[in-house]
Amino acid sequence: MKEENPEHQNGDPSASSSSSSSSSSSSSSSSTARSPEFLTETKDQSSSTSREKCRSQHTVAMKEDNLEYPSNGSSSSSTAQDLKLLTETEEPSSTCKEHSQDAIAMKEDGPEDHNDDSASLSTAQDLELPTETQEQMCRSHEAVGKRRPLKMKAGSYYIPHMRKLKGEDAHFICEREQVVGVADGVGGWAKLGIDAGEYARELMSRAEQAVRASPEGCVDPFQVLATAHARTNALGASTACIMALKDQYIHTVNIGDSGFLVVRDNAVLHHSPAQQSGFNTPYQLQNSGGETPNDAEIKSIGVEPGDIIVAATDGVFDNLFDREVVRLIKSGLALNLSAERIANLIADEAQRNSFRRMKETPFSIACRKAGKRRKGGKKDDITVVVMCIIEADD
Repeated sequence: MKEENPEHQNGDPSASSSSSSSSSSSSSSSSTARSPEFLTETKDQSSSTSREKCRSQHTVAMKEDNLEYPSNGSSSSSTAQDLKLLTETEEPSSTCKEHSQDAIAMKEDGPEDHNDDSASLSTAQDLELPTETQEQMCRSHEAVGKRRPLKMKAGSYYIPHMRKLKGEDAHFICEREQVVGVADGVGGWAKLGIDAGEYARELMSRAEQAVRASPEGCVDPFQVLATAHARTNALGASTACIMALKDQYIHTVNIGDSGFLVVRDNAVLHHSPAQQSGFNTPYQLQNSGGETPNDAEIKSIGVEPGDIIVAATDGVFDNLFDREVVRLIKSGLALNLSAERIANLIADEAQRNSFRRMKETPFSIACRKAGKRRKGGKKDDITVVVMCIIEADD
């Protein structure tokens, strides 16, 4: 292999802002930005907001000394083969009540950093939707109250960077709670001798613990992220995206340039925008300074059976256009592949493009828009979680 282009190297943390190819799956939003017309609002929220915590008689207070995360750096608790269909759809607890949000104490300011493992994609992706999309969304909105309960079948695939032992990405899948999360550690911390992958792994482990400690049917992705951020002690920084399926909506919280796609009828219904303070400088969480969960984008999107949701780190979105992801999903479905196998297809194609020095990619387009002349993909950690939305069994 030739040396990477200098632009692929990790950045300087002072600027601002899980080892071979392996598959994994684990049993593990209202928007702060203006939502497109076709995005539907969360149902039955009444006077509570997306950031309100749910509590019930079964709520157990999470204590710091009971929260542990794997020493091997992995947030996964099972392999993809262990994934199985849920046989029941969990209804929201009737005892969910409004609960004031605990203040998250900010710690002392630490080094800010610049992530050269992340690229600006919000202007690089081909996000134009086909003309029939509005009609599809209207149909979806009208039918949302008539459909049977939904569930998701999820599978994941992870390819760490060839030069990193464990890589700097992390993810989890909580099948019972119907929640997934992905995170990408900011590589620039390596220049300070710090493995940002440790921060990403602990963040996702804390998030999984917060999901499991939530009252049944009351998982709030924003509160999960806020709790995980407050309880993560490792040095470093990370982007994060957490998604929960509930009441025929996918509720999301996303900060940085990890993100997700919602695909319906072989077209992209929604692509979460990358949050960046500058080229290659995504919003990022850390245990001192940096952005906070309050800076994250929060959305709730109506979904229906047959929808495919792809949550991934920028190692995917820097190397694959939306149309390429849709093509791979279509091929996987035609072959009746599982969610994990479709995730595998996407990850492998993203890795191949990262090695192609003359191929036009979202990353190369973003570079040119930033005044940098180059082509080709970007070598990076690659994490893909695929969620297939289906009707729940009776």
